[in-house]
Amino acid sequence: MQAVDVSTSIALRHVESDFERRVQIAFSVAPSKVRKFLPRSWIAASMPPGPSEGANLLVVFRNRLHTVYHDGVGKAELGEQDRGIVVLVQGKHADGGEVGLWVVRSLAASARSIPGPYRNSKPATVHMEQRIASGEAGDGLGIESWRIHDEAGHGLTMYLHYRAGMPVQSTSHMTMRGGPDPAFRRIYHTDKGADVVRSLPMAVNSVQEFRFRSTLEEFAEVFDGNENLVSIAVEPWYMRRVLVPASEE
Repeated sequence: MQAVDVSTSIALRHVESDFERRVQIAFSVAPSKVRKFLPRSWIAASMPPGPSEGANLLVVFRNRLHTVYHDGVGKAELGEQDRGIVVLVQGKHADGGEVGLWVVRSLAASARSIPGPYRNSKPATVHMEQRIASGEAGDGLGIESWRIHDEAGHGLTMYLHYRAGMPVQSTSHMTMRGGPDPAFRRIYHTDKGADVVRSLPMAVNSVQEFRFRSTLEEFAEVFDGNENLVSIAVEPWYMRRVLVPASEE
């Protein structure tokens, strides 16, 4: 089934539907350190006003609970459950001015997610815990604990202990790029709930404990102790429809 992007009159084909639980960590890093992850025609940019304003690099911890792939002729295939991380850089086209997020690396536990649609997903071992403890009043304490290691034994750990709040529901349509082909793109239609538990721009902090450490070799310059934490958002639901331009299949 095809849809049409009314802003560009481009025919789009629905290829994927996902349901995930996520935690998004936003950092501000020296632009020179993230520039190397972008194509030559793109430069590092900052996130727009909001809870992550000023950040230019995101680490997303994702627990994929349900996936369906669509082949364009009416058939649907149940996909994998998966866990891992996605690293994204906010970029801006040096000439055209387009601004958007680039998927620069993902690490995934499921072999079916390798190399992924952006051709830059690598296998990893993932140990994850997600839980909420709540009383009758509805207030709760949440824990997110992640340990991820790539095939070389390098990894990333994250521990978050926070006071759970009411998630704010939002929808968005965005173009995502990534991988070796600068022209490749996917369009995400998302519906998610976000509990922003820390935000410097919004002066929000309901975090009781947070630890983050990376020994991933390719991000050694990024996570060298000089990165600045901008925001943390817990997303108890992240629903996504993925479309691609029919002419680019």
